[in-house]
Amino acid sequence: MTLFSRQSYCSTIVLLSLTACIASTILISSADDADARHRRGHRTNVVRAPRPPAVALPAVPPIPEANPRAAASPEAPKPEEKPAEEIQKADPQTTPLPEQKPAPEAKPTEKPTEPPKPAEQLGPNPLPKSDAAGKDAPKPEHEESIEKADPSTSPDRVYQNACPAIMNGDVQGEIVPPLSEGVCGERSPLKITAIGKDSPVKFAAPVTTNCAMAGSLASWVVEAQKEAQKDFGAEIESITTGSDYQCRKVNNGHKGRVSEHAFANAVDIVAFKFKNGKTTELGSGWKGKPEEQAFWQSLHKASCERFMTVIGPDGDAAHQSNLHLDLGCHGRKCEARICQ
Repeated sequence: MTLFSRQSYCSTIVLLSLTACIASTILISSADDADARHRRGHRTNVVRAPRPPAVALPAVPPIPEANPRAAASPEAPKPEEKPAEEIQKADPQTTPLPEQKPAPEAKPTEKPTEPPKPAEQLGPNPLPKSDAAGKDAPKPEHEESIEKADPSTSPDRVYQNACPAIMNGDVQGEIVPPLSEGVCGERSPLKITAIGKDSPVKFAAPVTTNCAMAGSLASWVVEAQKEAQKDFGAEIESITTGSDYQCRKVNNGHKGRVSEHAFANAVDIVAFKFKNGKTTELGSGWKGKPEEQAFWQSLHKASCERFMTVIGPDGDAAHQSNLHLDLGCHGRKCEARICQ
């Protein structure tokens, strides 16, 4: 190869390499320009997009400043509710709330004026009203009389029954406090000192019995007076009795049923004294003189017509000296009588 051809070949290669370098440089620069333009356009978009939320960001920072409790509470709903409270505090509508606080200050001013008024109304005012009306006045007087009649309001006093025999004057005596000894007792016992209305017959000692026995004795003594005038020619002056109320069993036994004496429902008759000075006792007169026998036999018969149980000397050994009278129940219907 000639020298000229070698030189032309080398120059051609150099030119081609320069051209390639320039082209690559141009491509790189154009790519960089495009990339820069793309980045600029993206930046402008990014800046424009956050502007609307940037307006809401300044409202968030005052939340932790006004309410430090929000920082302590990790829950999300609490900070949302607290800004609402801040809005209420900022609103002028919530301002009347502090104005309600001075309201209690006005109340104490009214209270000092009120206490003197009720003091006058409660004390003297109701009294003149009741006096002027005249209707309320008798009520306290009636209540006071009740309290005076029964000051203890009677846990000790049991309500008792009135006895017609005493009210009518058939017997003389009084009602006494209730008797209570275990199964024994009587709610309205009487202490009788005499029986009979026109010419009372006295008891040698007061007799404790119930009202039913008192009524039966009142009618029984009428028959006894008739027999006394018939057999002794005089009225009865006094009667001697044995047992009346006594808490015990029948015939003072340790076994068996409770006696009617335990309920103030029985009386034992022992002797009579007449107004002419004569006397008679059951123990000696049952089989004694003729007038005594007649008197006691007639009295026994009259007793069986008025009492439910009559036991004399012919009944048992325990009644040789006393005539037992009671109103105890016998039979299913309490209509049976025992007359011995």
